[in-house]
Amino acid sequence: MVEAFIQLPEAWRAAIVGLLSLIVARGINWAIYNWAYHRRAIGPWVPPQSGARRWSEHLPVVGWWLLRREYAAFSVWTWLRPLSLELLLPVFLTYYYLAYTHGISLPPGVVLDPFMQALHWQFVAHYVLFSLMTVATFIDFDEQSIPDYVTIPGTCIALAGALFAPSWYPMDAFGTIQELHACSPRRWDPQLDTVVGLRWGLIIIAVWFFALLDRRWIGRQGIQRAIVYFLARILRSRTVLFSVAIGAAIMLALTLYGWLAARPGRWTFLLSGLFGLAFAGGVTWAVRITASVGLGVEALGFGDVTLMAMIGAFLGWQPSLLIFFLAPLVAIVFVIVRWLLTGETATPYGPYLCAATALLLLFWNALWTAWAAAVFASLGTVVIAIVIGCVALMGVLLWIWRLVKETLLH
Repeated sequence: MVEAFIQLPEAWRAAIVGLLSLIVARGINWAIYNWAYHRRAIGPWVPPQSGARRWSEHLPVVGWWLLRREYAAFSVWTWLRPLSLELLLPVFLTYYYLAYTHGISLPPGVVLDPFMQALHWQFVAHYVLFSLMTVATFIDFDEQSIPDYVTIPGTCIALAGALFAPSWYPMDAFGTIQELHACSPRRWDPQLDTVVGLRWGLIIIAVWFFALLDRRWIGRQGIQRAIVYFLARILRSRTVLFSVAIGAAIMLALTLYGWLAARPGRWTFLLSGLFGLAFAGGVTWAVRITASVGLGVEALGFGDVTLMAMIGAFLGWQPSLLIFFLAPLVAIVFVIVRWLLTGETATPYGPYLCAATALLLLFWNALWTAWAAAVFASLGTVVIAIVIGCVALMGVLLWIWRLVKETLLH
């Protein structure tokens, strides 16, 4: 299918991507208003305030202009955001398709023909990721939460793509041009093709499953009652338990199939996706804990943890580390603008993680190939130890800052 698509003239391919993106953007708007915790009756898919729904109101972009009269109860400009999304997202995705298949992830001067199929499959991965991140971004702006409807299926899609697609992860052009994997830019460790790799994969799935459950611990009445309450909360949240169990079952099936039928081949990239999930989600979880302890208030929502776990599954652990460094820079710009316009500084962090991901993919060659790959090649797994140290140091510094602030205020 991808091979046949590649044979079409480029203008046709761009038009197909644009038209498909227009349909996808409509679905994204639906998801933003229907997957949120507080669903809102906004859009052509809800009954009209009076009369019957006209067919023209279902048209992308134009329909939101026609529906603007219905949104006085929400805001005069409620219709503008979904209209802009359906207008701008197809433009961005079409541009990204043309740019990516013209080699923005490869060094200048590389002959593209041998990599054209791989670039198209990687674009498919990024297309799905961009779509999911768009839903997560606007729900997070609206509610300061990111639903599992986005991150659990997204994580499963990422791992399925890593296992079954001919190419899924961005290009590592540090030396030989190849698909990024968990050991890039170094060679793949053969030990990970043994039972050691399978064991790591199963541990990651088990921790991911446990992390997504309702794990609140109430220890005021002793350890025995705390265990009873802990298990009762897990079993009482049937929807959460069911959805997480389905996600874990899919991940387990993919891992076992990859181990039995896809070694070495795509097993390399499935395990790389699992490592990406564990690293990105684990570091975000650690930042959430240390920052919350240091500041004395919740610093990040758990939705940010599941979002980064999904992004890590799509891109791998090395890009996830770059996203951690880019996201605060993006956030500073937006927070300053928000403060100047509204006087508010509180803002969700998930949208900036998504924006940093988009920037990394757009400037992959400059950020990874020309810079970060050399750092990872020289430091290897020492990078992980440095990250752990930085997270711990951050917690200490935030704790000291809280003490100083409390002392000055009193």
